[in-house]
Amino acid sequence: MEPCMQRALMFVGAVIGAGFASGREIFSFFSCYGAFSWFLILVATGTMAILCWLCLRRAENKGVCGWCEMYCRTSPFVKNFAECSILLLQVIMGGSMISAAGHIAALALPFSAAYPLGMLVTIALALWLGSVGMKPMTALGSLLAVLFVGAIMAVLVFDAADTKAVVLTVVTLEKGIAGSIRAVAYASLNLAISIGMICRCGNTSCKVSSRSAVLFGLVMTGLLFVSNYLYLHHPELVHTTFPMVALLGRFGKAGHNLSLLVMYLAILTTLSAGLFALRTGLETKVSSKTAWILTILLPLGLSHTGFENLVDRWYAPVGILCLLLVFVPLLQKHKQSVTTKFN
Repeated sequence: MEPCMQRALMFVGAVIGAGFASGREIFSFFSCYGAFSWFLILVATGTMAILCWLCLRRAENKGVCGWCEMYCRTSPFVKNFAECSILLLQVIMGGSMISAAGHIAALALPFSAAYPLGMLVTIALALWLGSVGMKPMTALGSLLAVLFVGAIMAVLVFDAADTKAVVLTVVTLEKGIAGSIRAVAYASLNLAISIGMICRCGNTSCKVSSRSAVLFGLVMTGLLFVSNYLYLHHPELVHTTFPMVALLGRFGKAGHNLSLLVMYLAILTTLSAGLFALRTGLETKVSSKTAWILTILLPLGLSHTGFENLVDRWYAPVGILCLLLVFVPLLQKHKQSVTTKFN
């Protein structure tokens, strides 16, 4: 497989978390806007590609192997705020993924201890996946994309004989602006989640960085488009925790198991990216042993807030903070570097 596509698929695996695979994020950020959702998807994926390219280029310019090093030449104030923002995000997202993993385990396993067991096993697998090379992550990202598209296609074929019409929402100017801001927040949050994985791929040429970012944006656009098309036809699932599970459940046990597999792989890959960034960031501030302990305990402690609350209430505001505190400093530093070079 081409190196650029390998990187793009690894990034896809890092950002397709429980909210995306379940359909909850897609409902919340896109499908609820009706026909306007197509434009919002382009805003989100375009922002993703730009921010991905920015991180790859900054990692290349600095030759960094850890995401914290991208801020080494910024002011202490900017550096501390950026690092704290990313670490906070990884804790929040880690809690969300761990909570979702517990829900999946409870649905799949017929005993009372399934929820805590699923959480602990998933944490262990995610930590292992983040500590090995990039090939396993790329392979899981590829498998996840194939399974996800296959599941959606199966539901669309099943719906072919259904006469259900798409529910279109009239979007006012104010709502459209708010939706666009949320789409940018969605992109910023997801790129901040995978920032650790992106920096692992940053020591490449400008051409490879650019192509990887573009391919990543294109793959995400395709996945969001097919997902949005599906959920626009099923507005009745807007308040369902796992819409994809409900849709595939119509295929019986096989569909139910497929939905759980897609969900779990999405949780595992995103949690792996988040815990990797959290651990490597903490290791710059505390000992390695303490960093490993905190990487486990902090997200686990937050997971009690529940998957639904984290998606609906925390994602958008944290995404805006990520844009302002994580990515804007990188853009400003890049401009300063260019100015210095030509002066």
